[in-house]
Amino acid sequence: MKFSFRNDQTEVAIEVLREVGQWLVDNGQELWQIDTLTPENLLNEHTTGNLYVMYADREDGTEPEPAAVFILQWEDPLYWPDVPPNTSSFIHKLAIRRAFGGQNLFAAIIDFWKNECALRGIRTLELETDATRPKLMQFYERYGFQPTYQRQMHEFGQSFLCQFYVMAF
Repeated sequence: MKFSFRNDQTEVAIEVLREVGQWLVDNGQELWQIDTLTPENLLNEHTTGNLYVMYADREDGTEPEPAAVFILQWEDPLYWPDVPPNTSSFIHKLAIRRAFGGQNLFAAIIDFWKNECALRGIRTLELETDATRPKLMQFYERYGFQPTYQRQMHEFGQSFLCQFYVMAF
């Protein structure tokens, strides 16, 4: 499967985030409050232009289909305040549509992420996730992310224990 990435599809990205977020709620795995997934909450000086939609090419040659979304950041004063700007990269709000689950899309996202980093001379990928979700933590660890520390976080009126991860390449 071939993929392309666009960072000018805010409405599509929000739709996918809300779709995946609702699926999580419907399956008793709420990760984000759906009403907080808005451009006003997600886009700021560090994220505007960095909200990506991953499109999967269709075999029949029709228009590519949105498969996943994520935010890439080069500075993150909320989650990573001690990391100087443009020395590491951070991914947030990663959401893979259910129709694409189990198809190893995260590997393609990591490849794209590493390429974007290489253009900036950055060799570190960082992410965080809810520390009460062992399957999600195992997912990231299977892809080579190393757990570093945990910290209580507050965002959009929610509080949760975060597990922080790093991958150097």
